[in-house]
Amino acid sequence: MDNFDQKLGPEFFKNLSAEAVTPLNVVHEEIYESSSKRPKTTSKVWDIFEKLPAQQGDSKAICKLCRRIYTAKTTSGTSHLRRHIEACVKRGNHEVDQRSIEACFKPVKRNANRLTLSHDTLISATTSLKNYKLDVDEIHRAIAMMIIVDEQPFSVVEDAGFRRLLSAACPEFPVLSRSSIKRDIISIYVKERENIRELLATCPGRICLTSSTWKSDSDDHFNCVTTHFIDHEWRLQKRILRFKLMPPPYDSLSVADEIALCMVQWNIEHKVFSVTLENLSSDDCVADMLRSRLAAKKYLPCKGVFFHVSCFFRILNSIVQAGLNLVVDIIAKLRLGIKYVQQSPHRKKNFYIVAKTLNLDTQRKLCLDTPARWNSTYDMIEVAFCYKNAFVYLAEQDKNFLHKLSEDEWEKMSVLYKFLKVFYEVTCVFFRNRQPTSNLYFKAAWKVHSRLFDMVRGPENFMTRMVREMHSKLNHYWSAYNLILSCAAILDPRYKIKFVEYCYTKLYGSGAQKYVSVSVNTLYGLFDEYMQTSARPSQTTLLSTAASKISNDKDENDGFEDYETFQSARFRTQVEKSQLDLYLEEPSHDLNSEIDVLEYWTLCSLRYPELSKMARDVLTIPVSTIASDSAFDITPQVISADRSSLKPKMLQALVSLQDWMLASDRTRGLGSMESKPEDDSSSSSDGDDDY
Repeated sequence: MDNFDQKLGPEFFKNLSAEAVTPLNVVHEEIYESSSKRPKTTSKVWDIFEKLPAQQGDSKAICKLCRRIYTAKTTSGTSHLRRHIEACVKRGNHEVDQRSIEACFKPVKRNANRLTLSHDTLISATTSLKNYKLDVDEIHRAIAMMIIVDEQPFSVVEDAGFRRLLSAACPEFPVLSRSSIKRDIISIYVKERENIRELLATCPGRICLTSSTWKSDSDDHFNCVTTHFIDHEWRLQKRILRFKLMPPPYDSLSVADEIALCMVQWNIEHKVFSVTLENLSSDDCVADMLRSRLAAKKYLPCKGVFFHVSCFFRILNSIVQAGLNLVVDIIAKLRLGIKYVQQSPHRKKNFYIVAKTLNLDTQRKLCLDTPARWNSTYDMIEVAFCYKNAFVYLAEQDKNFLHKLSEDEWEKMSVLYKFLKVFYEVTCVFFRNRQPTSNLYFKAAWKVHSRLFDMVRGPENFMTRMVREMHSKLNHYWSAYNLILSCAAILDPRYKIKFVEYCYTKLYGSGAQKYVSVSVNTLYGLFDEYMQTSARPSQTTLLSTAASKISNDKDENDGFEDYETFQSARFRTQVEKSQLDLYLEEPSHDLNSEIDVLEYWTLCSLRYPELSKMARDVLTIPVSTIASDSAFDITPQVISADRSSLKPKMLQALVSLQDWMLASDRTRGLGSMESKPEDDSSSSSDGDDDY
């Protein structure tokens, strides 16, 4: 301790600049130890405080850390000075690694709330602070990313609270304005756009596009074009490429022009494999215009068979919404009944007591739905059925309960619940998978198609008419796209041809073989194109073949010189099999096993090089324009009125950067950050006229 006292002397504090001092809520035990054997002025507080010249007999002392002045009269003691040392929060305006700070401290045995700091670690921490250099550009970028990802308004940087926070954390940081943060965002966008351009140029396979419509509160239409591709590490990626306000009329020609312009601007026309649209009436026209454009340049493989897909979840959600609309009054009554129970703590407690008395399972609690997400309505109905008898009892005992469901209404809810169950199970598969590949959709679409088919042939009920209409709608979708979905399913090692044949047989009986043959022949046709692309001989190979032929001509000619060539060709025809043949002949994996299909094809890329390239492109096809985490949303994607009022370039920068940053975080395994609704924004022009 004596050694510490000697080191921690006045010379030490003279070397400490005010800027280098860190806020340390530290209590040096020795500082507060005093001895009656020595003069009061030798108290350890005077290692931290310095006496000022007395003026008119009034002694003062100044803190060497924060420069605050206190009375130093001998009659006042030093208790107030000790309290100040303990509470001193003067910071040196530097960021310090938290682990370094924690390493400086250790708990004091006699009081867990007090900490002690050794002299050596204090010197080390102070030295690191002196060497720290403020990175203004990095802080600018971090603030810009906060505004982008969290959808904050630009004006947040001018708010008093934000400026007070920034001043406390970093006083030397320059004052920000909304115009400066706009410039930062555009600068980040331009840089990141070049990175995305490079990423698309170097991706090993084909690129697929989706086109979706966003709406604003004022009913403006925005077209969003997103690219999907598999990178070098066999990870499925997606990035927004274009986000633009669509002026009326919002027709097929304007959508086709936007997608075509996007392909040209990003230089990806020659790499496009498919385009997924929203299942609108104008989709066929859009697809035909784009297909003819790319086919004229001979960019599309397999004559464009895989080029056009419509969104699966759009039709799925439309069917669900049609079912919910049939019992909207009953659902509203059930919702009011649940609210009645939950509004009073006493009533809620009694409700669960009654449920236990009736031997009902009370593990799951009553819940209200969010009408915009139909899975919450499904959950509300499912839990309500668990408490059906409790609701019946409540209606009999409580005269104020006015939301009783009749037996007929409970029966209708039961029919609806069974109807929704298959849709719920199918959608959950994709909801849990952030980047679903196309092999998953055949099984899902078949389950929904089969369920509607069974209901159409089943007994009549209040939903029969609606189910027939929806079955006709889904049957049209199935007829148009089952070929693409089945080809993708065959490339799943759990399914292959036998599973596809099984599903077709369930639907078409003896006519199933026709559909299976079309799928298999299409897949072989596509594979032949990939083989031809891979087998194109190089100039070196051609010269080598010619030299070999000249050499053979010099050998003795006995009339049978081509026999070996004939024999080997005949032998290859009989016994050699293609990569696709060998893959299909391998035993299928268990149907219900958990397999990462991209990882499977990564491992097979050496054994089946051309087939794995084809699988990579087919599995990339997005069969939905809706993100998997929005699969249950009934309402369209909405952009706030504040953001929709921004200028086009700024709006595209904000939407694109948010998507790119979140995608980058997912790729790095950092998880995703949910964006929150925007409270405010600014569309004022403050010097940035282009944005």
